[in-house]
Amino acid sequence: MAKKVQYILLFFFISCGVKDSEEEFAVAISDTQFNFHQNTNQLFISTKVQPDLDGRILDKVIVEWFGTSLENIPDSLTLFDDGTNGDILSNDDYYTLKVRNDSLNIKNTLGDDSGSVHINVLAMYIGETANEQSSFRIGNIIPSIINVQADTLITRPIGATLSLHIVSATVFDADGLDNIRWVGFTSYHIEGDSMMNDGNYIYLYDDGSSNVIYLPDITSGDEVSGDGTYSFKIPVFGSGNTDPNYQTKTGTFRWDFIAQDKNDEYSLGTSHEVVIQ
Repeated sequence: MAKKVQYILLFFFISCGVKDSEEEFAVAISDTQFNFHQNTNQLFISTKVQPDLDGRILDKVIVEWFGTSLENIPDSLTLFDDGTNGDILSNDDYYTLKVRNDSLNIKNTLGDDSGSVHINVLAMYIGETANEQSSFRIGNIIPSIINVQADTLITRPIGATLSLHIVSATVFDADGLDNIRWVGFTSYHIEGDSMMNDGNYIYLYDDGSSNVIYLPDITSGDEVSGDGTYSFKIPVFGSGNTDPNYQTKTGTFRWDFIAQDKNDEYSLGTSHEVVIQ
């Protein structure tokens, strides 16, 4: 009976030893993070890796980047813990890489993609390799302004009159055009170093001209509702108007366009210059 108890205890202690080794191996890689910085078009990957594994010294950390499909041939990217390439603090066991999302750096680039991306982190120790596979939601894709259609030269009409000049911006959102909250632009007078309209946005409309924007019957000038092209008719007052409220300033203007989606994310800005004389 005593021998049987001894065997049981021996088996117990051996089993505990194996379990501890497996647990140590399992937590060699932890806190893996991914982000797509769309404003700078960069991918950010970070993970924490134990400096040694069961007495084995860590040699390097590699991430296999599959992009949006595990069927892709992965890019092999080295992560750093030396305060460079996106890493903030050296030798803190967090290995990081910030890499531009373009074909010069990776094969599996992201475009107007949604869904998930897939990575496999390889912690390469002397004589052993630990790995951890992870998937991350890309998250909300910011809207983009595809193009702007507007005059580059506007001549004010003669007399106390008014002319209307249409401005349009075509936008895209990977989450659907119904995710666009608004599209607009600010107007900056270059010679005067000042903002027009008190710096407020001038909003464009994708309403198919179904709404009267200002009286008596002026609409946005938009042609097709819901097609992603937002428009507005800019009023330009004639040179003969004496009322300050109906005078159009002359000079060079920079119109800065931007779009916001319903997740409160903004597109990158797009600028257009126009001369009014």
